[in-house]
Amino acid sequence: MEFEEYGKEVDDLKIKFNPYEFAESNLFKKISNIFGYIKKNRTDIYTEFIKRLSYSKENLPKKEFFTDKTTEIVERINQSEFLTENQDLVLRYLNAFIETQGITDKEYWQKEEIEIPARKFFHSANNLSYLILSALVDTIGKDEAIKLYKETVDNYVRVFDTNQVNIFTDLEDMRQKFIRWTENSPYGRVRLLSTVEKGQWMRICKNCEKVQNLDNLDELDGELMYAISCYCHEPLAEMWNENFVLTLEQSIAKGDTFCSYVYHDRSIVDRIEHPPREFFEKILEK
Repeated sequence: MEFEEYGKEVDDLKIKFNPYEFAESNLFKKISNIFGYIKKNRTDIYTEFIKRLSYSKENLPKKEFFTDKTTEIVERINQSEFLTENQDLVLRYLNAFIETQGITDKEYWQKEEIEIPARKFFHSANNLSYLILSALVDTIGKDEAIKLYKETVDNYVRVFDTNQVNIFTDLEDMRQKFIRWTENSPYGRVRLLSTVEKGQWMRICKNCEKVQNLDNLDELDGELMYAISCYCHEPLAEMWNENFVLTLEQSIAKGDTFCSYVYHDRSIVDRIEHPPREFFEKILEK
């Protein structure tokens, strides 16, 4: 199996995004999905979980960009019963979301692409998820909380990522498309991409802009970071092709120095086995 390096790390990385669309997917849909899934499947803990989120002093915004008088925001909240019954909490998170990005309410309503430092972008992307998972940990304990959170991610992928169904015909198709995407990616991630052999394709990430731009990374729990930042790739792999299985043992989010993605094609391989750490370390030494 041969590897080739793609991508170039970017200093002072900035992210272009549409704040309005980003809030839709990373706040409104995410909260509605998590709250709805837990209320339906873990009714026994739902009230306590919401209570712990409500009492948390983390992520409190200093400014109110939006209130219950902001008609369009309230109308969006009212599209989901799980958002509606927790309106004050949703408004609090939305205000913190905007404040963390360092943008104005005017920029939010313009519904156009803007550019902000990666540090601010990824803090806004991660803060809410980490806070929610931390509240689950306080409610039911770490192991059970991570398991339940991953179930909410599985559900989100099934419901909201249907445009990802069967987008790759096989591993070689995925490899070729990832090469083109990596070569044109503005995010500065450096990857070693393997050839496809015996029903396996690997990519080793030497850096991760999602977590390495977090100022407080050393204070965060690696297992929780993995659950909110990396786990989504596992259900996505099966959505991309029903024969695909992803194993991801090493992860920068968990504190490792690299990420080891191994995609297996179940129509070809007999067993799903992830190579040992030493295999990837030798590749990186070359």
